Amino acid sequence: MQIPRVIISSYKSSAGKTLITSGLIKALSNRLKVRGFKVGPDFIDPGYLQLASGYPAINLDIWLMGEDGVINSLMNYTKGFDIGIIEGVMGLYDGIGYKYSTYELSKVTKTPIVVIVDCFELSYTAGAIVKGLKDFMNADVRGVIFNKVASESHYLDCKASLDPSVKPLGYVRFDKELQLPSRHLGLYTSIEYSKKASEVISAIAKEIESNIDLDELINIANEAEELKQEYPGDGKIEANEDKVAAIALDAAFNFYYSQNLDIIKRKGYKLKFFSPLSNEVVDDADFIYIGGGYPELYLETLEQATNTKFWIKKKSYEGTAILAECGGLMYVSKYLIDENDRKFRMANIFDVEIKAKDKLTIGYTKLETVNDNIISRKGSVINAHEFHISKPLVINEENRFAFKMIKGKGLFNGFDGLINQNTLASYSHFHFLKLQNYLIAS
Repeated sequence: MQIPRVIISSYKSSAGKTLITSGLIKALSNRLKVRGFKVGPDFIDPGYLQLASGYPAINLDIWLMGEDGVINSLMNYTKGFDIGIIEGVMGLYDGIGYKYSTYELSKVTKTPIVVIVDCFELSYTAGAIVKGLKDFMNADVRGVIFNKVASESHYLDCKASLDPSVKPLGYVRFDKELQLPSRHLGLYTSIEYSKKASEVISAIAKEIESNIDLDELINIANEAEELKQEYPGDGKIEANEDKVAAIALDAAFNFYYSQNLDIIKRKGYKLKFFSPLSNEVVDDADFIYIGGGYPELYLETLEQATNTKFWIKKKSYEGTAILAECGGLMYVSKYLIDENDRKFRMANIFDVEIKAKDKLTIGYTKLETVNDNIISRKGSVINAHEFHISKPLVINEENRFAFKMIKGKGLFNGFDGLINQNTLASYSHFHFLKLQNYLIAS
């Protein structure tokens, strides 16, 4: 299958990948139907790519999905689209060593790479950076976009440094107004920042249309090798929606993989969204999904929104399937504790007290299932991901755990995944692609 596609990468984080990828998607959308993708387990950047294209952005992660799963998803989600623009993660070779990196995904999916070089405080050295990226492990680097360029002469110096085998595609000027704000877990989410983010993306798209050769970028994408392997499925949702999945969605809870929501639909669920911050409920829910996010920023509001908390606890006691990931785990605990040691009462499904802000925990996890639960069966092994700054302080050891940690930190003493009837709450975030056989089983 021929899929025009290109990866946008760099030599480091914070080089402008998300902003420039979003701008490229927005600019290309004036002439093509564009699907955005994000390498890795990121929840925040895909929201900006979706703002730019108008279509959900899809994560591609070899650790979570396997090589076949990544290829399958890339093929399925580009059907009906003219081009796929894939934003890389961190630096080109960063992963576990180089495994699970943007570089490895490029090799697995046979996708050419365009590199962004942050030219703030450098010029001719840009060529050395690009040559190093290309030659280090023979990466398929085809083009370069220079970011934070001060002037036309600055751009010409950067451009002159390139090896002739790599095409200069243009530049983005340094402009303090063309930035996306960050905080402790990365960029502000597109839900919180949607109006301003849309304005910034539109502005960067105009900059790109003026100073970047989009025709040459499309040519590079069209040169991507054909993916000859065929996998079932076409990305369409055709299941009968005879059950209801209630999905928490607001500024406190919004970390979801788009493909996960599609998989829930395929299992016969109609999605209904509710906001814990707004004290909302979904009375007819057959499954409740509370993803990660930023509950630590809204402790008082979440404590006061008692209707949602009581509803979720009642549903848990009734045996309704509930999956609470990371921020969701925090929400279904007994107390969240702020920096001043004030306690805020949450849904209290589990006898756990969690400090809302502590040191960053981030990385891939591997879990062995030690007790059956709504997503897996005893003995199965799951690859997942953890990403949080909270820390458990008090855990009743009578709590029952679903998983033993093979890799990663987990929740307590080498375990993760609290179980109460059909409620599962974990620090690990799960991609459902490899869990479909047991997902939401009871």
